[in-house]
Amino acid sequence: MTDESISLKALTELKNLRMQACAELQNRTRQPLVYTRSTALELLSIEKPRTPRMEKRDSVAWAVVPSLQRRCHVRGVKYLAWTGPLETQVVGRHYECVTPVCAWAHYAAVLPLDELIVLGESMMRRDKRLKRAEIDDFVRFIAGADRFEGIRRCRLALRVIRENTDSSMETRTRLALMRYGLPAPDVNYELTVAGTSRSLYLDMAYPTLKIAIEYDGNHHRFSSDQVLRDDKRRDMIEAMGWRYLKVTFVDLSNERAEEELSQRVATAMEKVLRIPVPLEPRLAIEQVCDGHRLKRKPIWEHRARLFAN
Repeated sequence: MTDESISLKALTELKNLRMQACAELQNRTRQPLVYTRSTALELLSIEKPRTPRMEKRDSVAWAVVPSLQRRCHVRGVKYLAWTGPLETQVVGRHYECVTPVCAWAHYAAVLPLDELIVLGESMMRRDKRLKRAEIDDFVRFIAGADRFEGIRRCRLALRVIRENTDSSMETRTRLALMRYGLPAPDVNYELTVAGTSRSLYLDMAYPTLKIAIEYDGNHHRFSSDQVLRDDKRRDMIEAMGWRYLKVTFVDLSNERAEEELSQRVATAMEKVLRIPVPLEPRLAIEQVCDGHRLKRKPIWEHRARLFAN
């Protein structure tokens, strides 16, 4: 995977290539194939997560079977034995694959927890052309499952997964801030432009503090028109009294960069609150998903008197 989210056009191209490969496979076997993992994501036009090395063989098709004894030996097919709930759908009238949420569950045993969160959010984009599931679909699937390998990770991920994000890098930005003890910002916060009926959506925001955080992808920097639109957008946001913080892939390139980003956000908070906002030592993603931690009130709720006026 690259550091940028994949466009609908690119996802559609991948889907068409995958359907061609599946057609060739199905001509070589009489066994019905139900595709899963990366193959299902390509068929469903869903952005793939960053996967372990063993999962990067995109030329291999993944199929699911109830047991490995039920597999057939077809070159180019790797099988996942699955005893949990199985939901499927047909793509292109000929290719059966698991549903988005089922594919997400099939990844739980091999993906790091943070990338399982990224994958879940990539299935629930704000752009309806890319939206493949809703949070209720995830909750229903896990509630109806007895057990499967990775179910605990799924339950942890569901505590922080949010609907209506625009890119995987935005998700990674949010998780980076939470790793250093900062509260989770709101995603795609709707802001009405002063004096108009027009609204714009902030990638991430702390509305009480009027802090906006936006991820600036490569496509922004390579278009002069986009740069001008971004500058105008920033001017509008700041004119309404908001602090604007821009994030790029450099801010997420390693742990030190993520800590520096988190400190920038904490410093912006300090300027509003007029009190220190210390970072915590970097948390494991499992700690980020801890239910007790997630229930903590942000520091500004304890300082409500500062906003009385």
